[in-house]
Amino acid sequence: MNIKSKINHLIGSFSDYLLFQKGLSQNTVNSYTSDLMKLSNYLQNEEISKTNIDNFFLEMSEFNYSVSTMKRMHSSVKNFLKYLNENKDYESINISDIKLKSSNKLPDILSISEIEKMINFYNHEDYLQSRNKTLIDVLYSTGCRVSELCDINLSDIDLDEKYLKLKGKGSKHRIVPIGSKLYKNLIEYLNFRSLFLQNKENVLFLSKSKNKLDRTAVFRIIKKTAKAISLQTDVYPHTLRHSAATHMLEGGCDLRTVQEFLGHSSVSTTQIYTKVTKEFLEEAFIESHPRS
Repeated sequence: MNIKSKINHLIGSFSDYLLFQKGLSQNTVNSYTSDLMKLSNYLQNEEISKTNIDNFFLEMSEFNYSVSTMKRMHSSVKNFLKYLNENKDYESINISDIKLKSSNKLPDILSISEIEKMINFYNHEDYLQSRNKTLIDVLYSTGCRVSELCDINLSDIDLDEKYLKLKGKGSKHRIVPIGSKLYKNLIEYLNFRSLFLQNKENVLFLSKSKNKLDRTAVFRIIKKTAKAISLQTDVYPHTLRHSAATHMLEGGCDLRTVQEFLGHSSVSTTQIYTKVTKEFLEEAFIESHPRS
């Protein structure tokens, strides 16, 4: 049984426990199960850990969930972890310190120069340097989710037509363009990758042990890079996605196009970025308009 199957089995056991031992209603149990299946789908085939759960709630904050839904989701996971600790000999994981971001909270963004500093912190000198440089560039240039980044295969890249295929949530695919700067970094990285790997492994980004790079490793790379260039803001992979969307809107891109670019199923999710650009426009108006 793989990790994902094991977690799904544990969720099933927890649901039975809530229904038959705790006496909760079927609707309440269904809500718990739905929340926990979101966690399972996020983990894919990774173990339950404090870091992975923290990252899960960070990613969930992107979606247009209400405050009450986020609190319920947190309660579902918290009670599931308590059940695992008391009944399945899992190590206790405390998530009471996780800060839930409501849909009304504006996402943190970086300036274009800060993102350039992150990308340019690395050079094409060896495999890991080249990988980190290109990885950060892909996150920002395509606005992809960290899970989408980890799933990119060589077969998803068309360097002739300069586009990249991303596998989004619910097995939905979308095509994003490869910009001129990302194109150059990809070419350099793929050269290092072929020397480093020397086999037919299809995954684009690999660990130093030549395995598929996982989400937690990407989080570490982003955190390490942000710290190295002395950024004061807490930076996550999603920060680059938020920044890309905001910069596109500030540059005049329409909301529907940004929705397609990010792979949002609803434009209402994308609309949070209009609040960010509204602040940008107000600031620009005050600084530049004669009648401000």
